[in-house]
Order: sequence, then C-alpha cells, then structure tokens
Amino acid sequence: MTRKSFFCATCLLLLISSCNNKKPAKDEILSGEYWKTQAMRDIIPAWTRYSQNERSGTFHTNLDSLWKPFGSTDIYPSMISRHLFSYSAAYLLSGREEDLEIAGKTAAWLIEKAWDREQGGWYDALDEEGNPVELTKTTFVQVYVITGLAMYYFATRDSVILSYIERSNDLLEKRVWDMDGGGGYFNIMNRDWSILDSNKSFSSQVTPVSGYLFYLYLATRDQKYLDQTFKILDVVSKRMVDTEYGWVLEDFDSKWNYLSSRNDDSEINTGHNIETAWMMLRYWFLTPDEGNKNAGLKIADKILRSGVFNENNVWLATAGRTEPSMPGSDTYWWIQAYGNMISLCLYKATGDAKYIDYFIRGARLWDSAFVDRKHGDTFFRIDSAGNVLDRTKAGRFKSSYHNMEHCLLNYLYLNLWVNCEPVVLHFMVSSPVAGEKLYPVPVEDMGARIVKVTSPDRGDSSVEFSGQAVFLPADANLRLEVELRGCGK
Repeated sequence: MTRKSFFCATCLLLLISSCNNKKPAKDEILSGEYWKTQAMRDIIPAWTRYSQNERSGTFHTNLDSLWKPFGSTDIYPSMISRHLFSYSAAYLLSGREEDLEIAGKTAAWLIEKAWDREQGGWYDALDEEGNPVELTKTTFVQVYVITGLAMYYFATRDSVILSYIERSNDLLEKRVWDMDGGGGYFNIMNRDWSILDSNKSFSSQVTPVSGYLFYLYLATRDQKYLDQTFKILDVVSKRMVDTEYGWVLEDFDSKWNYLSSRNDDSEINTGHNIETAWMMLRYWFLTPDEGNKNAGLKIADKILRSGVFNENNVWLATAGRTEPSMPGSDTYWWIQAYGNMISLCLYKATGDAKYIDYFIRGARLWDSAFVDRKHGDTFFRIDSAGNVLDRTKAGRFKSSYHNMEHCLLNYLYLNLWVNCEPVVLHFMVSSPVAGEKLYPVPVEDMGARIVKVTSPDRGDSSVEFSGQAVFLPADANLRLEVELRGCGK
C-alpha cells in the first residue's frame, strides 16, 4: 500500500468511526422526538431484518454481534413476549402496520405454542418445533410473557389477549403468592403449579410491577392492579431492604432469610435497586402514597451516593453491600437504560434540575457506548470507561425489549414532563363497543390530557374524548391517532 492510499484509508476509517459514535447535541438528546427516531431507526429495523426464525415461526434466541444465530435453538416464551412488547411499542410510536402485524403474529404464536392448555400458564422453554422442553413454570417467565401481552393489549384493546393476561396473573396470585410465609412470589413451580423452588428473589417480586401492572392499570383503570402493586412494594420495603445498609437485596429463602452467596463488589445489583426506586416513584405518581415516595427517594439517594453513577457517566451494574461502597467495573445495556429513565422520574418527583443533568450525561453515554449504529440495536456490556466488552445482540436474557421501552418512555417523559410538547400515539382497537372508553396515556401522569383524536378510517367523522378517555365508536379494527399534552399541574 502506498503512503497516499494508507493515508486515505486511515481517514476513511476515522470518518466511519466518527459517524458511528457521533454524540448528539445537548438540546437534541432532550428532545422526545430524538428517542422516537432512535426506536424506529436504530433499534427495531435490525430486529425485523435479522432476528426472524423461519423454522420456528418466531425469533431466534441467540444472535451474535453480526446477527448470526449461534448456540442453543431452544425458545424462551419470556423473551418472545419481550419482542411482542417492542413491536407493540413500535406501533404505538409510529402507526406502522408492519410492526403491528409482527406483534399480532407473535401474540398468536405464544398462545398456540407456549400456553399450557391443561394446567394453564406458560412453559419455561420450547424447541424450534414448538414442543415444550422445560415444563416448569418459573415466575420470571410467567411475568415477562404477561408483560408483552400487556403492551399489545394497550395498543389494541384485544379482549382475547386480556383474558390470557387475567388468567395468567390470577395463577400468580392464587398459586405462586405465599399466603403463609410473609408474602411474596415463590421462584419456580412445577407444571401442575405445586412448588418446586420455594425461595424468593428480586426477579420474582418486583418484575410484575415493572413489567405489566402499571400498563394494565393505565389501560383499564382497574383498581385491582394498583392494589397488587402496593402489596408487592410493601413486601419489598418490609422484607427485601437491608436495614443496616439500605440496599435492596437479591435472594431469600421462603421465610425471607437473606441468602448471600458473596461478599464483594458484586453483591448488590444496582440495576435492581434503580428498578425498585423507579417503581416506588411511579406508584406515588398515581396515588397520594408518601411512604413509597420517600422510600423510593431514599433508595435513589443511596444509589447516587454509592458512586455507581461514575465520572464516565456509566451506571455501574454492581456494588458492595458494606460501607465504604465498592462499585463494580462494568455494566449492561438495561442498567444504563434504567439509570436514564429514573433520572427523569426523579426530576418529576422533585423538580430538581440536577436530575436533568444526570439524564443528559447518562443518555450521551448510552448513545456513544451502547447504540450500534453500524449493525443496529445495542451492545450487551461495557466497562466502567465505556469500552465495549460484549457485542452480543440476543440471548436468553437480551432481546429488543429494554431498548424499545427506553425509547418509548424517554419520548413520553421528556415531552410530557420536561418540554411540555405534544405526544402522538397510535392504536388499532380490534372490536370496540360503542361508548367504551379507551385510556391512551401509557405513563403515570394524571395531569396529561388528550387534545386531539383522529381516525383515518372515519374521514371527517369526529371521535369524542374528554380528559384522559376516548369514547369509542363501534367500528371494527378502528385506527386512532391520539395527541396528548402534559406539564399540567
């Protein structure tokens, strides 16, 4: 290679690298539209293009950095339903029919293949032909199947989907919740819902709240979902928070005795602590419950004082339990996303502009270190300086879900709480009853209001609305575009 050609090639590589890691302007990253665009340009298209498994009729489980399948071909309904969440969210944001079509096919696949017709509930794993290979009913799996169904229901108000949601949630409440040992959900059940693992963990407790209970309450306004949320958060506060150091702990036996397998800088999962504080604040946004507000703010303060949001703007994945705190050395995509979202919730809860600064810092790191603009979606793990450690696209615990929820909620939080700008969402109501109410606000903001409702299916015919409710006409497969505004008192 000549000196001239080497120089040109080097410049080209630097230009490509610069484009792939371009940082958004400060005001740009605070725009809700920026996150809507990220969802529809940088996240969901790659999943549509590369993740479809023709053999199974659904999504590949394991995909490497170049979207090539690898490893086990077993299928986990919890991950499939997380994709269902993502494509439902994509339709909410864009009204693109191809996204709703994928969501509908995914919901149908889950009901046909993963639902246990004899015992109820969702199998833990299936093979590529759709045959159950793990007949157990892990609470984590049950919860995340409901999560995807809940977002699909939010976008469509499909009564069949709601029936599976309610049957699934009823099984958790009646067969998995511990009525005698201080509350909480057991970790794993047998196929017939007898107890297989009576221990209790974070991933069995808080995930119904973060996954689906708020979305179901906002879609239906049924008080039972808020009551269930309070019950769970009450157990978390009383049983899972370390009274000595203030962290939310991970694993317990059936009587709520803490099970510690380590005593180092990985003992505390900071992502789960962020998740708990975030859920407590979201509950307070809907109710006058100062107890959950104060508990959430206290956990958030603990997190921030521990140093896990570091000088490089990385929300580190772990910390030591004892003082002085020992932050970990790396993080995962979902923890950085949670750090960004709780920053905006802390701003709403307190009005303190420092949380907007935290969001800007964390979001810029997200864009520069996690978003893969060359191949799409995000990387899996980075170190404390923001260097990529794992570029895997999909696995048993990584799908499109966290990235799409991150974009959806950033769009809503920023426009409704920070910028006071309009939000536009799309719905396809399958079988409305005349006068039935559609509640289109997917975040905990009782001050947000509907300002405009249009339907391409009704021409100039108006669709009535008031406050946070749309009054539906009896038009099958009714498409609606709803404009919301926030920043009200």
